[in-house]
Amino acid sequence: MTDQAPNPESEIPGKPTSASRTTLSHIMTHNDTNLLGTVHGGVIMKLVDDAAGAVAGRHSGGPAVTASMDEMVFLEPVRVGDLVHV
Repeated sequence: MTDQAPNPESEIPGKPTSASRTTLSHIMTHNDTNLLGTVHGGVIMKLVDDAAGAVAGRHSGGPAVTASMDEMVFLEPVRVGDLVHV
């Protein structure tokens, strides 16, 4: 195989990140909590993943998947009735 230089005429134009900005809001319910009455960390992680997937799909114009995430730190507990914005 030979490496070919990309054709500038066929390049996809870039988008600003503001074109893909998305906010996901969710009210926490009893279904989201553990025995201590706080929301499971996995529920929050899923919300983050859902929002990231929507942003990535919107930005790329096609399907996207989460390849990896380095770290998530929970600073405060989330409780039933809290409105979470991602």
